[in-house]
Amino acid sequence: MKIYVTSRQQSTLDLWSSLLPASTEIEFVNEGDRTVQVDALVMSGVWAFDRYGGRPNRESAQILSNTRGDGLPEWIVIPPFRPVVERGGSFVVREDFEEVSPAYFAVLESLRAFKNEFGDSSSVALDLPMLGMDDPHDESTPASVARAIEAFLNE
Repeated sequence: MKIYVTSRQQSTLDLWSSLLPASTEIEFVNEGDRTVQVDALVMSGVWAFDRYGGRPNRESAQILSNTRGDGLPEWIVIPPFRPVVERGGSFVVREDFEEVSPAYFAVLESLRAFKNEFGDSSSVALDLPMLGMDDPHDESTPASVARAIEAFLNE
């Protein structure tokens, strides 16, 4: 499966490319220079729910058909949030997920869901702005995503 990491900020892409594992299955694309044609786009539910449907899900990624004709890929993947439980009248992250980075969980589960649905010959874009991950000064998020992609590639 081909994974594209996209942004319009070259400084963000430089940071991400220095932290993600070296692999022929990963390509970094500055969308200011060119666009990529992919089967699916991974985007936060904040941007996707109103436009493409679905609703917040804490257990698994959602794959929604894009029937809007808006120029985005045919499939939209919405990452899950970390699982929660109700404790003392409020919701808290489930204990077995307390040490799991939200970015790690979101990306790993999104890639797994898409591969399970569409197989190895598919392509997906991790659109950093649409994921809220487009900060060139944030090293923790790409480090977490790097671990997720490495785990995914080794499955």
